[in-house]
Amino acid sequence: MTPLDDLTFHHIGIACERIEDEVPHYERIGYRAEGAIFEDSRQVIRGLFMKAGPIQIELIEPLRPESPVCSFLARGIQMYHQAFVSHNLRAAVRTLVDKGSVIVSHPKPAVAFGGRQVCFLLLPNRMLIELIASV
Repeated sequence: MTPLDDLTFHHIGIACERIEDEVPHYERIGYRAEGAIFEDSRQVIRGLFMKAGPIQIELIEPLRPESPVCSFLARGIQMYHQAFVSHNLRAAVRTLVDKGSVIVSHPKPAVAFGGRQVCFLLLPNRMLIELIASV
């Protein structure tokens, strides 16, 4: 068993200019807000989780011009990342790096997950993923 075998899908991150403008579009197709909009200065974002059935999304708005979300929005890309929970974050990161992924944002606490560590990596196919520590 490898450290990647325990990854559990968590959500899809969707970049947007302004969360409040996007919410009605997702509500039309059945998504409902889970909690309130939060702000994370370490990640340089505002966020809101929404859910429709078993699918969870996170609407992500840049807090400031240096937010990594801005580069996606500038290219017209809304699909920002896929997120997975890992029971061994460090081992999963090491395994992904060994397989050619690049760390975009080293592990740091995230407001959205009660201070649990998150890490962003760019896979060799240029897909951004977020790993969330299970504890």
